[in-house]
Amino acid sequence: MNEVKSDVEKLVQKELKSANQRFPMFRSDHEGAAVIFEKVEEAKDELKSIKSVFEELWYTVKSNEDNEPWVSRIKEYSINLACEAIQVAAMAQKFIDSQKEREKSEGN
Repeated sequence: MNEVKSDVEKLVQKELKSANQRFPMFRSDHEGAAVIFEKVEEAKDELKSIKSVFEELWYTVKSNEDNEPWVSRIKEYSINLACEAIQVAAMAQKFIDSQKEREKSEGN
């Protein structure tokens, strides 16, 4: 995992940069938490899909049936999950950055 962690951190920064170009900083902690919540829910949905498809995969493995379609779907859902997790991390950083920006504004 350490081999990919630095790559993932770069992807988090890339996602954060893209989000910051499209959307303003969070105006409140409530807004930031709501955005993070939405992203977490999307990640949970992808994980549920993986678990569901894995049950089908396991059935085909035990039955010695063709299982390639199930494995392909698990791969697809796993990539989607990774993307959602990157978005969660990016929004967490945006939350932190938004707090700091608001503190600066309030201090002036």
